[in-house]
Amino acid sequence: MLRIPDFVKSEIDFIKENANMTPREEQLFSLRNKEYSLEECAEYMNCSISTVNRVNKSMKKKILRIL
Repeated sequence: MLRIPDFVKSEIDFIKENANMTPREEQLFSLRNKEYSLEECAEYMNCSISTVNRVNKSMKKKILRIL
């Protein structure tokens, strides 16, 4: 299971530089790194939970591709 808070700083920097994330994916990545729940992320990002789930899925695919 991919848990973003488990990454160390060098891995986070590598992911940010190489994953080619959209601005929304980068925002979600940062929030998840701070251990926000998906529901909290949706509220913070001012969008629905289904949108956050879609962005999360896309973000995780990009991360797994570069690891």
